[in-house]
Amino acid sequence: MTTILRADRMLTPSGEVANAELEIDDRGRIAYAGPARVESVVTHDLAGHALMPGLVNGHTHSAMTLQRAVSDDEGFMPWLAAVQAVEQGLTRDDVVAGLELAMLEMIANGTTAFADMYHWDEGLLETVQRAGMRVLAAPAMFTHEAVGFPGVSPLNGAQTLDYTEQLAERFEGDEQIKLAYGPHAPYTCSPELLREISERSQRTGIKIHIHVAESVAEVEQITEQYGNTPAKHLDAFGFFEADVLAAHCVHLTEEEIEIYARTGTAASHNPVSNLKLGCGVAKLPEMLEAGVRLTLGTDSVASNNSLDLFEEIKLATILHRGVRHDAAAVKAADVIDIATRRGAEAIGFPEAGALEVGRLADIIALDLSTTRATPMGSLVSHIAFSASGEDVRHVFIGGRHVYAAGQHLTLDAADILARAAASAARLRG
Repeated sequence: MTTILRADRMLTPSGEVANAELEIDDRGRIAYAGPARVESVVTHDLAGHALMPGLVNGHTHSAMTLQRAVSDDEGFMPWLAAVQAVEQGLTRDDVVAGLELAMLEMIANGTTAFADMYHWDEGLLETVQRAGMRVLAAPAMFTHEAVGFPGVSPLNGAQTLDYTEQLAERFEGDEQIKLAYGPHAPYTCSPELLREISERSQRTGIKIHIHVAESVAEVEQITEQYGNTPAKHLDAFGFFEADVLAAHCVHLTEEEIEIYARTGTAASHNPVSNLKLGCGVAKLPEMLEAGVRLTLGTDSVASNNSLDLFEEIKLATILHRGVRHDAAAVKAADVIDIATRRGAEAIGFPEAGALEVGRLADIIALDLSTTRATPMGSLVSHIAFSASGEDVRHVFIGGRHVYAAGQHLTLDAADILARAAASAARLRG
C-alpha cells in the first residue's frame, strides 16, 4: 500500500516544487517526488504545509536531557565537572527516561536521525526502534579499566568495546540502528587505546564517534602531552584511517582541516553548544572549501538546552558571515544540505536525507500559516532564517507516521514527561 502526501511546497535536490506531491511505497521509500498528479488518490492532504527532508542531528548525548540547565554560566572544564557529578547518580531507568525525553523533543522539532554518544544497550536501541527514529549509537568509553556509568552498567572500557561489536552484529542490516565505537576524546583516551579502536574499526567496518579539539584547554593539554595538536596527534598514529565522525572540531588548524579532507573524516559542527560554553567558533567556511564531510549537531541539552536543529541551521549560516564580515561566507542551501543529506551520509544513513525517488522516506511537514511564514520568499530562505522547530506538524520516518498535527504517535508523551521529571528531581535532590 502506498501513501501519498500533497503539500503547497516541497524541497528536493533539484529545487523547490510548488503544488507538490510525494509518494511513499510499501518499503518506506520515496516512489515519486514532484508536481501534483491529477490521478493521485491523496492519503494526507497537507495544504498550507511545506515538505522537506527530516533533519539529522550529527552529535548529541540524548539521555543528558535530564541535565538541562545543570550549569549554564561556566566554562568548559567547570561545566564538565558539574555534569559528571550528576552522572555518577544515574540509573538505567534514568537513561531510558532521558533518551525518551530527547526523542520527544527531537521528533517534535523535525529530527529523524541522530548520532549519539552515551550509555547504550540492546534495550535502549529497541526503544529507538519503537519510537521510529534512526540512530548511530556510540557506547561511550574512556580507558580500558574505567567504568563509565557505574550506576547504569558494570562494563568497563574494554568490555564496552566488545559489547559494541556484539550490538553491531545484533542490529546488522537494520535500517534504523547503526553502531559506533565511542572513545570520548584524545585527552581522556590513551594513544594505545585509540590505536586499538582504529584498528578494530578498520577490521569490523564499525564507525568511530569521538570529540576532537572542542576547547582551548584540550588543545593545550594534548600539545603539552604529545607535542601535537589533537587532530595531528590522532593522525600521527593512523587513527583517521578508520571511518571517523569527529564532534566539535572548533580549534582545527588549516593543516588539520586538510587531514580531515584527505582521510574522509567527518566533522560535526555544533555552533550553539560551542558558543554557550565559550569554546569558540569552528572554521565551517574553511571546512566547506576543503571538501570536509560535514554534519550539524546540537550536542546535549546540558550544553545547549535545546535539541532544535533549526536554531543550529540559522546560527551556522549567519555566524560565519559575521566572523568574516562577508554575507556570502556560508550559503543557506549548503547548511540545510549539511543538516539533511550530508548529515545522513556522515552518520551512516546514506539512503536518507533527501526527497528523491529511491531514498528512505524521512519527511517533515512545516506549517506555512504562521507569522514566520507570512510573507515568505523561497523555501530555502524560510527554512534557514525564519522556521522553528515549533513549525513542524508532521513527521514520517521510513514512511511511518510518527508525529501528526502536534501529537506523538509512537511515544507516550505524558508518561515520559512524568518519569523524566521524577528522575531529574532525584538526581538534583
